[in-house]
Amino acid sequence: MTRRPLRLLAIDLTAKGFGFALLDAKLGLLDWGFSAVPATDDTVFMTRVVARIDRGRPTAIVLENFAPTKGRENALRRRDLVIGLATDRRIGMCHVSRKIVQRILVASTKTAIARNLASRFPELQSRVPPERKRWMNEDERMHIFDALSFAVVVITPDHEFENR
Repeated sequence: MTRRPLRLLAIDLTAKGFGFALLDAKLGLLDWGFSAVPATDDTVFMTRVVARIDRGRPTAIVLENFAPTKGRENALRRRDLVIGLATDRRIGMCHVSRKIVQRILVASTKTAIARNLASRFPELQSRVPPERKRWMNEDERMHIFDALSFAVVVITPDHEFENR
């Protein structure tokens, strides 16, 4: 039996939907985007996640490893839904913390991480949001970079970013 090459579907769960990135070890970045989903509509959420899985055929799903905190109930519920879906479909699961992303990508802010990733994936150059001010809401495009950062950490050896 031959193994399929590593193909990761990374999902960044938010209160307004989810950002996603499909990264293949050999082919590179295949798909990315943000899907707006109402917080109360898990059926639409699952339909859209299943569509991403069916379209991309990932070997693993990557999610953020976050602790339960007030205000993250929606993300926790949806994280459990994705984990159940991955289990049912026999798709691998990975969890990545933001601290690991910051260490591997050698960047301490989301904007720096987005710029770092845009330099590695030129097709995303036009998607890098402007630096956010404290009073501004986070740009939905940032969730694409959050998801991609999770996948890059899983798929890239540590030493590749150390020399940058």
